Amino acid sequence: MKIAVVSLGCPKNLVDTELILGKMKAGDVEIVSDFEDADMIMINTCGFIDPAKEESIETILKAAEYKEKGKKLIVTGCLVERYKEQLKKEMPEVDLFIDLKEEFSIPEKLGIKIPQNFDLYKNRLISTPSHTAYLKISEGCDHTCSFCAIPQIRGKHRSRSIQSIIEEAKILAERGVKELNIVSQDTGFYGIDLYGEPKLWHLLEALEKIEEIKWIRLYYLYPTTVNEDFFKRMADSQKVVNYFEMPIQHSEDKILKDMMRGYRKSRIYKILEWKEKYIPDAAVRSSVIVGFPTETEKEFNSLVDFISEVKFDWLGVFSYSHEEGTPAFEKFENNVPEEEKIRRKNEINKIQEEITEEKNRQMIGKEFEVLIDGFSEEWETLPVGRTYRSAFEIDGITYIETEEPLTVGSFAKVKIKDAVDFVDTVGELL
Repeated sequence: MKIAVVSLGCPKNLVDTELILGKMKAGDVEIVSDFEDADMIMINTCGFIDPAKEESIETILKAAEYKEKGKKLIVTGCLVERYKEQLKKEMPEVDLFIDLKEEFSIPEKLGIKIPQNFDLYKNRLISTPSHTAYLKISEGCDHTCSFCAIPQIRGKHRSRSIQSIIEEAKILAERGVKELNIVSQDTGFYGIDLYGEPKLWHLLEALEKIEEIKWIRLYYLYPTTVNEDFFKRMADSQKVVNYFEMPIQHSEDKILKDMMRGYRKSRIYKILEWKEKYIPDAAVRSSVIVGFPTETEKEFNSLVDFISEVKFDWLGVFSYSHEEGTPAFEKFENNVPEEEKIRRKNEINKIQEEITEEKNRQMIGKEFEVLIDGFSEEWETLPVGRTYRSAFEIDGITYIETEEPLTVGSFAKVKIKDAVDFVDTVGELL
């Protein structure tokens, strides 16, 4: 039996896909990349906001074209969790809709025999390059942000035990992983439900003891769970790289209140002060939402000023999506026109491009350790990699000029000599 899989949405969803595929493989299912070669097609969907839902639907419909060739179509993920009954009525061509609580039982539902005493995490099938992998430390979210459907979809925050995470990390390290990318819905909240207090740094200190792991990168930090001690510990860490992702969603108090974010602008400033005090060279990725129902031109202009002032290294800009079932959907009219949302998004993106290019130009003449990810698509012999300032497949890359062969997954000392296309840099091997 052969299966082709498409995983949509966030890295957390990708981890789920990899776990399902590992179980499939243990049941002697062959994983193929082409729908044409498959007996089954599985789509792991995203259902977070409208563009993600549209992408999921389009992918399902594309896969459904292969039904006439006798292929089975299985759909799981967040879209199914939100709209299972509706999807079953509107998409009869799908053989099986599986919600999140049953997604790891997909092989059994397909009649695939799994070995006894099967361990889900030990058999995870990594789809990223072998030197970097995502490590999901918890599921769900306890925050009640008014625009967000994640708590409805994924439920309350549920931390994995430190022991189980360390065991998985050791397995990943044995397979050649050198960079662990820590993901969850709120990474700073880790451990509170299990241990009664935050345990993120206890976990990170344990991960640091795994010799083969060289870099640990933190994603999805929430401003209310980041404190001064966090930055002191990051400054002292040998393996947690000076990079973190912390979505702020907006800068203005009125919008943050309406978004039910639990903090105000002063908190963001305080966090950035701690960052400058303890790890001034840290790279920060954030994200903002434009076009929230109560965002006037005044609040938007203040957000623009804030972005121009604080100069995040990397920034994602998203248009507000009016999601049914969320507090914002119940409380507010979606009264910012779509074309205005696009205008606001484009304006901030243009500003951020200039900021990111400026940040990259500040790297010129400096030396960095670069993790080699592969080779340029245009120039096949030109190695490409990332400094600590860039996350895998999200931020910019560094092209490395060298006459020496470099191995994927190795580290190289590089001196930056130029910045290109506002996101990437060029360096020479030292």
